[in-house]
Amino acid sequence: MTPLVSILTTVYKVEPYISRCAESLLGQTYPDIEFVFVNDGTPDRSREVLADVVSRFPERKVIIVDKPNGGSPQARKTGIGHCTGEYILNVDSDDWLEPDAIEKLVDAALKSQADVVYFYAWKEYGGGRSRIITDAEYSSPQAFASAVFAHKAHAALWLKFMRRSLYRPDIFFPYYGIHDDMVQAVQLLDRASSLYLLPEPLYHYRLDNPSSLMKKPRAVRRKQSMRNLLDLYSFYKDSLETSPIRRFHRTLLAKARWWALLYDRSVFKEYPFL
Repeated sequence: MTPLVSILTTVYKVEPYISRCAESLLGQTYPDIEFVFVNDGTPDRSREVLADVVSRFPERKVIIVDKPNGGSPQARKTGIGHCTGEYILNVDSDDWLEPDAIEKLVDAALKSQADVVYFYAWKEYGGGRSRIITDAEYSSPQAFASAVFAHKAHAALWLKFMRRSLYRPDIFFPYYGIHDDMVQAVQLLDRASSLYLLPEPLYHYRLDNPSSLMKKPRAVRRKQSMRNLLDLYSFYKDSLETSPIRRFHRTLLAKARWWALLYDRSVFKEYPFL
């Protein structure tokens, strides 16, 4: 019996892109997939466009969850609660997959018995310009987590095909959309026992979306990232030596202090431990 896979996609202000994304997901060659879309209170017609695409794939199991806007990380948290697959792949709603991506990922997961299968992707710049995103081969999930925190490896959750069991209830979901993948990835990887690199580009990462969070001013991105790091520290501060951030919690605090001095000194009052 083939394992059930959950594809989780949060939806917000992607009206021009959601159709291509959804078609690439629903058109996967692998049959046993459940699709969980979380409408994060989008103000445009993304929800309607998505529903139209879904109607063309009546054989697929699709769940569309509607919630008030609260940001992508919290929408992902909502979506995880609706996933029942053995494996989860997060897909951003302005990106798309190769048609046989899930088939290849499941095959790699079954052959390797790894908790995490990570892979390559295409960076899509628009106008037909693209290049491949690669990653190194790591000796353990924990080594991968350390490299992710040090910005020496790709943090993106959409580059990691993971067992759903890694998403235990005691995981912290950040509140801001900057470096949220890094905050989640270091926790999930630390809980994994094994990983496997599939050196094939299976994902298309769009860079020409003007609404992307990465288009925000640098100072805004640094402030949000800083708060995500401080909230992560707060979540584990009473059990640091056994937590997923045990190897780099001092570096985390040092980075947050530096960014606080540069961009927002009010956080020293908000986070007294800083």
